Amino acid sequence: MKKLVVASVLGASLFGANAGISEAASTCPFASLNNNQQQAQAAPAPQQQQQAAPAPAPAPAPQQEQTKAPAEEAPKAETSAELTADEQQMVNLVNQEREKQGLPALKADPELTKVARVKAKDMIDNNYFDHNSPTYGSPFDMLKQFGVEYQTAGENLAGNSSVDGAHTSLMNSQGHRENILKSDYTNVGIGVVDGGQYGKMFVQLFKG
Repeated sequence: MKKLVVASVLGASLFGANAGISEAASTCPFASLNNNQQQAQAAPAPQQQQQAAPAPAPAPAPQQEQTKAPAEEAPKAETSAELTADEQQMVNLVNQEREKQGLPALKADPELTKVARVKAKDMIDNNYFDHNSPTYGSPFDMLKQFGVEYQTAGENLAGNSSVDGAHTSLMNSQGHRENILKSDYTNVGIGVVDGGQYGKMFVQLFKG
């Protein structure tokens, strides 16, 4: 049986100037890890960046800038924005959870979808499972590189053989659930790529 892994990074404000990043990770059974621990099949989950005192962190998070990267310098996400069946199913599941809580549905965002697919494929191609990509850096760095503008953003990751399995485990984990149900988010991009040791790689990118 393939083992599920999930990880989340909570929303980061553009104005979180010198905020630090603390880490946690979860797998089945879910367990929180601090920034001095390692877990082979789980990814660190940077917590929300605040303007106040920095949270415990391995390193300060770079300040997010509102300036959009020039289009000619932004990496190209050479994928169709039309959702696959798996991606549409997960968008539907996310919005069903939000509806239960009286929250507005998230709009499926073509830009975020393309970036999410690139991140999922990058994890498979480079054999890692982490919010910080060796190719693109943090989720917030990656959004900036692809020219995606936002005020707040977050990322959930999961590895599983099915959409239902990934969604259920994300909802059973506090950090991931908070991202899915965050009222500040308006848009979502979900990338699902077949491959890797878990069968499918799932990336959820949120922005508001």
